[in-house]
Amino acid sequence: MSTMLIVALVIGGLILVVGIGFFSQALERARLERARALAELQARWNHCNSINTGLPGQFMTVELKQLLLDIEVKLLEQLLKLDPRNARYSTQLTEVRQQLSKGEPKVSNAQVAINNETAAQAARRQLSDLMQLLEAACSGGMLDGQAYQHWARQIRQHQVETTLTMYRALAEAAMREGKPRVAKLQYERAVDYLSKQRSGVHADQMAVFRHLLIQAEQTAIQMEQGAAGSELAEGVQALEEDDQAWRKKALYDD
Repeated sequence: MSTMLIVALVIGGLILVVGIGFFSQALERARLERARALAELQARWNHCNSINTGLPGQFMTVELKQLLLDIEVKLLEQLLKLDPRNARYSTQLTEVRQQLSKGEPKVSNAQVAINNETAAQAARRQLSDLMQLLEAACSGGMLDGQAYQHWARQIRQHQVETTLTMYRALAEAAMREGKPRVAKLQYERAVDYLSKQRSGVHADQMAVFRHLLIQAEQTAIQMEQGAAGSELAEGVQALEEDDQAWRKKALYDD
């Protein structure tokens, strides 16, 4: 075997080894990319399904339910392209399509009372999740920009209403407990919150909360004046009783 042939075989072997290495790396990159895409789509679908079933009823409409079901269909179709043998995706896609084929979807989401800060925070978080979902759908071509802007305005309005509902509920609870100063503080927080909103559509709500703030202040003043008068009367009565006791003592001593 000539030296040239040996060199050629060695070089050919090296090229083959390098080629196999590059091919293996390409396969691994493709496998990792597919796994990443599957995980991302799975997370987005779970997120969409969770919002669809868990969003408080006061925020869910037939139109929004229809939109979320449409997004679910598109996500499931993409999942099946990457994993066509997955029976779960196929079953879920069939179920969602059946819901859409029946006309207007039924809205069965339960309404949630926003009467404390914990409930308000949970509702605002769900609305933020919905906003993120629709933003991702718009970026992915599942929702056009005009429709996204429409729903974004609706969601922001719900977020404002949720915060104001919380402040009003806390204030009304304080009034029932005879704590108008606490109620006034909640109304002040509502007014301050509204003053920070850039949109001018909240003028009517601002007027309402300013009126409620004045009412709470007046109630607090009346209660404090009544309490002061009661304390004064009790003080005068105590002095009179002390005076009578002193007079009796002086009479007996004589």
